[in-house]
Amino acid sequence: MPETSSRFGRLGIEVGTFGRWSRLALGILMLAPIAVKVSGDLDGGGEPFSFYLRAAAYLAAISAAYVIVYRLLSPNVLGRTGPWTNTLIFVGPAFTAAWWPAIIEPWSGIVIASEVALGVGAYIGLSFLLQWRIGYGGCEVVSLPIALGAPRHATYCVPLVVADAVEKQIVDRRANPALARVEP
Repeated sequence: MPETSSRFGRLGIEVGTFGRWSRLALGILMLAPIAVKVSGDLDGGGEPFSFYLRAAAYLAAISAAYVIVYRLLSPNVLGRTGPWTNTLIFVGPAFTAAWWPAIIEPWSGIVIASEVALGVGAYIGLSFLLQWRIGYGGCEVVSLPIALGAPRHATYCVPLVVADAVEKQIVDRRANPALARVEP
C-alpha cells in the first residue's frame, strides 16, 4: 500500500482541528476576566479611564515590540535555530510579565504596574484568537507578526505542544495506517 502524507504538517507551525479550537478556547478564557473587569469598571467604581489608556498603550507597545523583534530575527536567527530556542526567545518575556505578580514579585519585592500585566494578558489572549484564525500551530505571541506577513518559523506553545504532538500522531496514523503497526 502506498504511503500517504499527513494533513497535519509540521509540529510548531501547522495545527490540527483540536489544537486550533483549543487556542480559541484559551483566548476566550484569557480575555473573559479582562472583559468582566472592564465592564465592571464602566460604572466609575473601579479603575479610572486613564488606567485603561495606559494598559492600551502597553498593549500597543508590546504588539509593536513583538512584530519588530520577530521581523529582525526572522531571516538570520529564527530559521537557523530550533523550535525550543525560538520559543524561549518569545515566550520568556511574555511569561515573565504575565506571571510576575504571582511568582516573581512575592520573593523579589519588585512590583510591575498592573497596566503592564493587563496589557500582556490582553496581548496573549488576542494572540490566541489570532492564532486560531490564521491556523498557526506555534507560539501564540508570534501570531501577530505572522498575520502581518512574516514567515512562519517553528515555535512551540507550552503546554499545547503536547496536545499538538498527540493530535499529529493520530492524524499521521490515519493518513498512513502502516505507522500504526508495531514491528516485532
